[in-house]
Amino acid sequence: MKKLYVLYRLVPAAIFCFIVFWPFLANVFFSNTEVLDNRPLKTKPVQFDRNFSKNFEAYYNDTFAGRKDLVSKYIKLKQALKIDTGQYFYGDKGWMFYDSVKVNNGNTMVDYYGEVRFSDEQLQKMVEGINMAADFYAKRGAKYFIVIAPNKERIYSEYMPERMQKARVSEVSRMDAAVEYLKEHTKTVFVNLTQPILEAKADFPYNLYFKKDTHWNNIGAYVGFENVARTLNQNGVALPQKHLTMEMIRPTGKRHVDMHPEALEMEYEIDYLLNNQSECVSPEKYVWVCDNKSKGNGKTLMVLGDSFAGALMPYFNKAFSKTINAPAGNKKLSYYQKLMDTYKPDVVIDELIERYFSRYANYGRIFSGHYDD
Repeated sequence: MKKLYVLYRLVPAAIFCFIVFWPFLANVFFSNTEVLDNRPLKTKPVQFDRNFSKNFEAYYNDTFAGRKDLVSKYIKLKQALKIDTGQYFYGDKGWMFYDSVKVNNGNTMVDYYGEVRFSDEQLQKMVEGINMAADFYAKRGAKYFIVIAPNKERIYSEYMPERMQKARVSEVSRMDAAVEYLKEHTKTVFVNLTQPILEAKADFPYNLYFKKDTHWNNIGAYVGFENVARTLNQNGVALPQKHLTMEMIRPTGKRHVDMHPEALEMEYEIDYLLNNQSECVSPEKYVWVCDNKSKGNGKTLMVLGDSFAGALMPYFNKAFSKTINAPAGNKKLSYYQKLMDTYKPDVVIDELIERYFSRYANYGRIFSGHYDD
């Protein structure tokens, strides 16, 4: 009887210790390599300074063993109960949207409501930084373009929760207003894809963005590509153009989406230079280099982009002779110097989703080399 009593007291303690310490033990053998939101994993800090504990906590929270499964199960439970998951929330007719500020990944809701504008000081910083970037690339023989993909929340506003639609002040976002100002005060060509995407949405019976994903699908990406291609042609960079028609769109099957662990949505193939194939390699993390097996246009393109660039690259790969896709958001000038020295592109496209637009206020510090110090 005494043994049973001891066992009775030890078992709960053992279970408690297992629950508390299992993640630490599991990390010896396993680690997480993927997050469910649109951002890179936090990296392990290597410099022991006053921010070490904070940085290590952020790293551990992203990489502890079983994190993805745990988050997936938590999201599934909330979705089953029709409870907003925090960073993702439900709209109408099965649509889900992204409150990116919850994970420090831009601010989709500030963009959506249309009330906030960039300050004069921020705009001036953008002007100075973007002009410095344009000069940096021009001195290295490259034409420089800025491309902005619109947030899903504004393209499919009619499916946003009714309370949010009523709170919306303007359909002109802070990005729209900033682009018009920057067009007049910088040396750079801007391609704001909001209006072309809205027009294509009205013209085609297909969704251009996934219902339960933050991203556009291949149709939306092609609309973006078509408008970028038109702008490039107008600015002396020749590449084949083909206006999107219904006959060019072919369903290819369903794929997983990022807001709902079990949801599948239709993906499409677009008939654009289908016979042109590329060979792609990744010489370093997050960088892809593709050589067109066909002739291409004889030019090399470098796209500095976020995850939205992923769906653009297959079209660029077919049109250009060589493409480089590298991540946007790096703060060190030496990083861009290395890319330019290595690949010597003729064209540089700086692509960002709308919610990241405020990054341009940092370009003066980046292209003056401040962050390399």
